[in-house]
Amino acid sequence: MAQHPTLGDFLLGFQGLAIMRSWALNPTGVPAQAAMMVEITNHLNEEPWTAPITESAVRDGYAQWAATYDNPNNPVLIAEEPIVRGIIDRYPVGDALDAACGTGRHTAYLASLGHTVIGIDATPEMLERAKGKVPTARFEVGDLASISLPDGSVNLAVCTLALTHCKDLNAGIRELARVIRPGGHAVLSDVHPFFVMLGGQALYQSVQAGLGLVWNHVHLPSDYLTTFRDSGLEVVQCLEPLWGDAELAWAGFTPEMSSSMESALRGTPIAIVWELEKREPSPFASPRATGV
Repeated sequence: MAQHPTLGDFLLGFQGLAIMRSWALNPTGVPAQAAMMVEITNHLNEEPWTAPITESAVRDGYAQWAATYDNPNNPVLIAEEPIVRGIIDRYPVGDALDAACGTGRHTAYLASLGHTVIGIDATPEMLERAKGKVPTARFEVGDLASISLPDGSVNLAVCTLALTHCKDLNAGIRELARVIRPGGHAVLSDVHPFFVMLGGQALYQSVQAGLGLVWNHVHLPSDYLTTFRDSGLEVVQCLEPLWGDAELAWAGFTPEMSSSMESALRGTPIAIVWELEKREPSPFASPRATGV
């Protein structure tokens, strides 16, 4: 039988990070943090710390997550949602794509502003919830790497907290760029690569399967920038919200975990949000030379 990591393992790791950060930020707190690590270690074989955390593929994991995804306890959503909506507010109403739309949280906002919206997602269970939330939108099961829309179909493409699940960052961004009209925009958000490097994964509590996670891949800002350039997208701005009071308060930590998580995470980046514009074709571009 496979040995899964447990909730206790997760907490122990972040307790170690809390000690490392306390050396510089709060050295007088190190002894208490170290004592907490000993306490956790002594109880790793007790509930609730023995609860296994099982990894699932993207489609399976989000199928299990669909019923609880909209619960207000996801600190990454709390950090990125107001930023994404603030950017969307500046754009004129038009044709919009919500790629990897999930339960339709951004689809609903786009529709409320008057956009004509199509949402695509790989998980039918998530789309069922989105359809109930936004009956005026069009929804399709689809893949970020192969979007079933013609070139230049939309003025605006939104893709949030999804590209980190893609091992190949290039395919998704190039497809998003392809379906945007010249002069149109994209708003992308993801779990911050710094947080992913620390072990931050898409951790969820499902009704059927208990604690689970969907794997996040590390994509550095330089990886995004290279792909944006190659896809004809220019950066308008990049925003990096930090773990603060709201994110820590809504993260769903138990009292035993709260102190460790705050010491480990406060002030570090939790998400990254990109605002992008698709370049207009240059009138001075030379036609590609052909062989004679």
